[in-house]
Amino acid sequence: MFDLLQGTDVPDFREVGHVLASLSGVDLSKASKATARAWEARGLALHYLAAGDMAEALKVMEAARPAGRHSPTPATNQPRTAAKETR
Repeated sequence: MFDLLQGTDVPDFREVGHVLASLSGVDLSKASKATARAWEARGLALHYLAAGDMAEALKVMEAARPAGRHSPTPATNQPRTAAKETR
């Protein structure tokens, strides 16, 4: 994974999503289209996080969630202005 983020060429977010999935033990070649899209969304969110844009990363992940399903992470269920780290 670290190798993907090195160099001048930024990898495509789909490629990053596939690497993240494989690191988690998920074979996207055998997965459903919805599962592949979810992992690709994670790759896109990682790109936004690397650029320092947490709000956009949260938007991407919220859009990738099935309708009516909230995140188990309380900070992402709050309005974006209220989401803060609580450690």
